[in-house]
Amino acid sequence: MDTAVARLTHRLPAGLSRHAAFLSLVIVTIAWFWGPLSTVINLSLQYGEYEHYSHIVIIPAISLFLVYLRREAIFAEVESGARLGAALMVVGILASCLPRILRLDDAIGWTVAIVCMVVAVVGAFLISYGTRAIKKAAFPLLLLLFMAPLPPLLLHSIIGFLQRGSAEASALIFQLIGVPVFRQGFVFALPGLTIEIAEECSGIRSSIALFIVGLVAAHLYLGSTWAKIAVALLAVPVAIAKNAVRIVVLSLLGLYVDPSFVGAGLLHRTSGIPVFAIAFASLGAIIWLLHKSEALLDRRVARAAR
Repeated sequence: MDTAVARLTHRLPAGLSRHAAFLSLVIVTIAWFWGPLSTVINLSLQYGEYEHYSHIVIIPAISLFLVYLRREAIFAEVESGARLGAALMVVGILASCLPRILRLDDAIGWTVAIVCMVVAVVGAFLISYGTRAIKKAAFPLLLLLFMAPLPPLLLHSIIGFLQRGSAEASALIFQLIGVPVFRQGFVFALPGLTIEIAEECSGIRSSIALFIVGLVAAHLYLGSTWAKIAVALLAVPVAIAKNAVRIVVLSLLGLYVDPSFVGAGLLHRTSGIPVFAIAFASLGAIIWLLHKSEALLDRRVARAAR
């Protein structure tokens, strides 16, 4: 691997040669993983059974953009990490054969393949730029793991959690606004209207999107680890509250305006957009408050050090 990289780059300027080496290694990696990668991308562009894959196609662009924003810091000190990087690439490529060897289910196989692909890409980055650069680019590189589909068992657990959380939050909102409701599990009986919070109503797609957006915003605007962890944790109740508000609003529209509002109509399909915007604004407000808290804490530390 060392010799191949050297042959590829010895005639190019130092910075350009490293970028050319990385691009070449990424192309080789994509070619190796093209089967599962193309399948996952195609499924992410469909609306229906695999709608929780919809964020996957945009993840590489976000990762690349984050590297571009911090390019001066990331590539300020580059070096060769060929041995460790090559080892990671070999591990990623060899591990990608496990689903066929173990005859794993397709969905699990896709997850393993994409995780292995990310490992290989990290190895390619390490070969091209070294350990110092990879530490500074750790977040955008690890963000690529969101390209891996959630394993079915984990996915159903998350959907069940969001479903239960949405039901509890919806019941609380109905109680707070004084709407009489009789609840049995996920079924809510309102005067003249009965709704069920099914798995499809868990808001898994928008919740994943909100979580990823929150992580990226926290990475860009927050400096401390505790603040970033706080955003990751708070994104979960914000996602549940967002879904509950949507359920309650649609239920009230179906109860007092037109029962078709709770069906599979246009409003039901598009109502998630404004609710997601409100949830994103709420998460943005949390990040702003944490940013202000960090600045205040820094000033206090600076004054105490004088």
